[in-house]
Amino acid sequence: MMKMKNIKILLAFNLILFMVACDVDYFENPNEPTTVPTEALFNNNMKRVVDATQDTWFSGRFTYATMQYWQQSEYGDEDRYVYRESMRQTQNTLYEVAENFREIIRLNENESTMSSAAASGDNQNQIAICRIMLAWTFNLMTDTWGDIPYYSYGTEDADFQALRVSGFGDDEAIISPVYATQAKINEDILKELQAAANQLDESKTGIGGDNVFGGDVAKWKVFANSLRLRIANKIKGVNASLANTHIADAIASGVFTSNSDNAMFKYEAGDKNASRMYRAWNVDNRSDFAVGHSFINLLNGENLVDHTHTAVTAGANANPFLGIIDPRIHEYAQPNSNGDYVGMFISESSAEAATFTIESLPGVDIIDKPDFAETLMEYAEVCFIQSELNGWDQTWYEAGIRASMEKWGVSEADITDYLAAVPAANEENVLTQNYIALYMQGHTSWMNYRRTGYPKTLIPPFAEYSVYDPTADTWLDKVFTPLVEEVTDLPYRMRYPAQEQTLNGANRKVAADALSNGDVIYSKLWWDVD
Repeated sequence: MMKMKNIKILLAFNLILFMVACDVDYFENPNEPTTVPTEALFNNNMKRVVDATQDTWFSGRFTYATMQYWQQSEYGDEDRYVYRESMRQTQNTLYEVAENFREIIRLNENESTMSSAAASGDNQNQIAICRIMLAWTFNLMTDTWGDIPYYSYGTEDADFQALRVSGFGDDEAIISPVYATQAKINEDILKELQAAANQLDESKTGIGGDNVFGGDVAKWKVFANSLRLRIANKIKGVNASLANTHIADAIASGVFTSNSDNAMFKYEAGDKNASRMYRAWNVDNRSDFAVGHSFINLLNGENLVDHTHTAVTAGANANPFLGIIDPRIHEYAQPNSNGDYVGMFISESSAEAATFTIESLPGVDIIDKPDFAETLMEYAEVCFIQSELNGWDQTWYEAGIRASMEKWGVSEADITDYLAAVPAANEENVLTQNYIALYMQGHTSWMNYRRTGYPKTLIPPFAEYSVYDPTADTWLDKVFTPLVEEVTDLPYRMRYPAQEQTLNGANRKVAADALSNGDVIYSKLWWDVD
């Protein structure tokens, strides 16, 4: 939960930053209240939420490492499931982001500010877009931690007490909010997305300076429906009736139909507003990550190798695309100095990692392009969901592969050859292709793994595997040994921030006690019934 005392201070600080940044004399009359364009607040807030969730901490060391897209080439604790407190405190930033989206809604509803807010776009459309982003943000949080303090724009519920530190209107100020259950949160998020999509008016303006859809209201509506499809599909194993109702309605109302619909936050050229990964490599001079061993093997059409130095050609961890090189490997990773694609193993120490110098870095666009666009959701995912919903449909399966490859700039010839080579759609193939397509979207991929158990190509805890080092012409025998002994699978959740014990201890305890094993990474979430 957010640091209670800092919320309003941080919000005010953001306002001041934008007043300084804008070429307007806001202090012309010191006796008049200052109004900041809501488009400035919105775009700053969008950058904050993407920065917080697509950085080297929450993504690089947590979701990318967990899903073995990347492994650390300097430090290995997070790869082995010991997470620093700073990562858990991403929750604070996300609550601050949610508070700012709520503030934009307030500015568009308050009679004294709604006229000035309308200069940035239609009031109702701004409210609806912020509701969509609140849904996206709270969905990410509940899928990370489980029960959390939750805020709903459209639902009055005694358990929805977040974002009420100071109170608004008739709302009572609440500094120690209860934790709403995952079931309630997911149900309300689905309702909010449906209501927000219906609230959007395509005949009126969107929000100015929109770095996701360029102010295109119709695309925000399609994004809301697509996100609703993802979330409904996630919970269908625990609430099939609710899920199926929303799945049918979302598809009927219109979901993504091409890559032109993709929800992508666009960074800017230059260091100041560049992507977080560009800044890590090119501004902060960090190079702590390489593409993971199991992921490179998957893309290269290879199997994992055990300590007999024989490939595992059958069984649980076999590559379903054996012998087929995925052309996305050239976009996802860079060849090493020898011209080869070699993945980084899960290291047990910085010293051990330092001895391996032939690993492949993430793709050039990912780390060297300042205006790299981060994906909130894409068409390929919608295709794979629809293949799943239609009995592992072949047409949707191929459409998803094609959409992903086109998004990453793969040539038509390579796409055609790959589609001709891959095996037919089935559960494993569809879900593994979805995993490949979700590269750089670690959180969604992690959700899918917990929901389905795929892909099977990941190195499981306590598994033996071997990595070939061609520079030494030798095999390096490894064992993936998590630092949390009770773990038998990938982490199911992240622990609550430590400060919650002090700031909201009683309510945190209720939430922790409701988890299967308490506030630990191996307690499953409500919808995780795989």
